[in-house]
Amino acid sequence: MTARRIITYSIFCLITTSNQPLAAQVFDMTLTTELQTDFQGGYNWVNLFRTDFQWAIARQIHLNAGTISTVKTLEKRLANDLQTFSNIEEENIPLAIAVLGLDWQVGNSTLFMGIRNLNEDYFTSACTSLFTNSSCGIFPTLSANYPIANYPVASVGIDYKLLLENWLFETSLYNGTGYRDFTGKENVFRFCPKTDGILSVTSINYRKYGNEYYLGIALHYGLPVGHEMGTENKETEKKEQNTIVWGYAEQRLTHNLHLLAQYSINPTERTGCRRYAGIGLIISAGKTRIGLFADHACFKDNQEWAGELTCKIPCLRNGYLQPTLHMIHNNHERKAIGLLRLGYTL
Repeated sequence: MTARRIITYSIFCLITTSNQPLAAQVFDMTLTTELQTDFQGGYNWVNLFRTDFQWAIARQIHLNAGTISTVKTLEKRLANDLQTFSNIEEENIPLAIAVLGLDWQVGNSTLFMGIRNLNEDYFTSACTSLFTNSSCGIFPTLSANYPIANYPVASVGIDYKLLLENWLFETSLYNGTGYRDFTGKENVFRFCPKTDGILSVTSINYRKYGNEYYLGIALHYGLPVGHEMGTENKETEKKEQNTIVWGYAEQRLTHNLHLLAQYSINPTERTGCRRYAGIGLIISAGKTRIGLFADHACFKDNQEWAGELTCKIPCLRNGYLQPTLHMIHNNHERKAIGLLRLGYTL
């Protein structure tokens, strides 16, 4: 039985057997639009449209669904950077699934089964979420090395969370390769560890007095990036086992100032990103937040320094305006990129 049928049958059975009222529904639409310039005559307009839907099937069970669509005016990116300065820029995608599955909440525990990507659960803290660069969304020691369920793709998986006072324990298991197609052999409903590999992620988080600390580990067994679509048979092509470890802290220095520190290492990776480190400051002035961030990513044959200065200003009641400056330096180029991002939620 395919993963698509299992998900469909599970949802149908829960709906038909539930005796709870089906009135609790939440539906949101979010548009993020971004103007980019390299200050040398190059411009790009990038858009991300996301929908989120939650339906209370039973008192403790919810159906969660989320989709994304992306469109941009320039096919080629403005910078030849290794870490991707914009965390929303992708090729044009009419429609893709970000989340589709069931949440079961019992006490302090939550279990999700279905389709999901890592960006829904990991690297989503308040300070990291301020910045527009992709490395704050997921460290390159993980995202740059493996074809995992990272935006804009997703995969079949299970996610479990346990909240104990100030502690949050989370563990997840995903298909080792992420997809976004709805049909065909390589579709988002596919679960095939034999060919796609497997990804396991575990994180322990501690929060108190405005401070947040995160420690995580990921185990990936499968093909590296660039080989998942190779000419060899994926069942016979040699797979690799790798371990990625990371930690980051958001330390409150004063009532309106936070320090962000990040570090990740991939000791078993031979060809991709082996180490990553980042540090930043976040200043709050009312509801406006200003962030300064710098990071370094070490690859086998290259390394990159990147910096970001950003300011997120609430506007239009449910929206925000975010001007940002990126500085990029690697073995290929030195470049400055300016962004003007507008986000609005209906």
